[in-house]
Amino acid sequence: MDHDHSFRLNATAPPIHRASMAARPWRGFARSLGDAAWAALHGLLLGPARQRLAGARSADAADRPAWQRVAARRRAGLVLLVALSAAGASALLAHGLPPLRSAPLRLLQLGLFAVLFAWVCAGFFTAVMGFWALWRGDPHAMSAASTGHGSIDEDARTAIIMPICNEQVSAVLDGLRATCESLAATDAARRFDVFLLSDSNDPAIRAAEVAAWERLRNEFGAAIRIYTRWRRRRTKRKAGNVADFCRRWGRDYRYMIVLDADSVMSGECLVQLVRLMEANPRTGILQTAPLACGLNTLHARSQQFASRVAGRLFTAGMQYWQLGESHYWGHNAIIRVAPFMRHCALAPLAGHGGLSGEIMSHDFVEAALMRRAGYHVWLVHDLYGSYEQQPYRSCTSHTW
Repeated sequence: MDHDHSFRLNATAPPIHRASMAARPWRGFARSLGDAAWAALHGLLLGPARQRLAGARSADAADRPAWQRVAARRRAGLVLLVALSAAGASALLAHGLPPLRSAPLRLLQLGLFAVLFAWVCAGFFTAVMGFWALWRGDPHAMSAASTGHGSIDEDARTAIIMPICNEQVSAVLDGLRATCESLAATDAARRFDVFLLSDSNDPAIRAAEVAAWERLRNEFGAAIRIYTRWRRRRTKRKAGNVADFCRRWGRDYRYMIVLDADSVMSGECLVQLVRLMEANPRTGILQTAPLACGLNTLHARSQQFASRVAGRLFTAGMQYWQLGESHYWGHNAIIRVAPFMRHCALAPLAGHGGLSGEIMSHDFVEAALMRRAGYHVWLVHDLYGSYEQQPYRSCTSHTW
């Protein structure tokens, strides 16, 4: 479909290009353990076939990227450092504690101290390795500085999607306007389309969204195509909103950049994300490290200052441990649409109670499903121009 010719200034959305995004039912924890046990038993019973299977696995291991072997060694080192630190500190505490009449209480106290000290140690060593990576560099990490300057294929169309639900309209559209203005200043704006995906059920808010979208669309004209879509049936919250977009228009785009209602991204950052995806075809998700911004209370300003000073240090440290097996925070990230549609649809959890039904923390699960499908998930610490507001009661009113 030729977007340049199909775009009309009065179009709320492009022509629908239907595609399937079917979820694979979960096997469940117990069944998964049973499957693993059966596979192990079946392998033992196969005899010569097991040897051929072992040879195939060795060949697969040899074909793995070098960073996967490096990541395994790094994580083993992290576990060892954390365990030794927690054990040493717990031994010192046990030596210095006065005797207690109840041995179980003493063990409980030491156990809680060991767990909490290990948690602190994990953050400490993450910051230390982040400092090392920023100072000396990391040859195995993905870097925008080294791989983000290639060309973008003419067919590499990208959708910028912003799912919203009963938000403060002026704040949302001001942020989206800033993103569009910055994108329009680049030479790649024609490869991007912007979608405002509304799940709002408040009639007044919905009317304000439409009016603000019309102003934004008229402001940019054909320079940037800005569409809107309102879902009448708000199934599966934000994950369902994104999936609805994928089923309607996902086939028209190679990538999608997911924003939150409080997200702002620079045009150069958006273009760099696409360049990185083009240079790394096995990457399924690229996550930026958004900086906090936009609030003026004393607490928020202190948090924003802390994120400027130490945020990138911890981000580089997480990248050092995770490499291409990172996590996804659900926004300010780029996703390869085809494998996302094929592998990352979310089925409801079986059962009853709070741990059943629709998945709330969809982003971490989607990253895991992308990794299970053989694609890499990277957190890139040196991509600048990615921002978000901190959660603040008066700035948002989700009712998803």
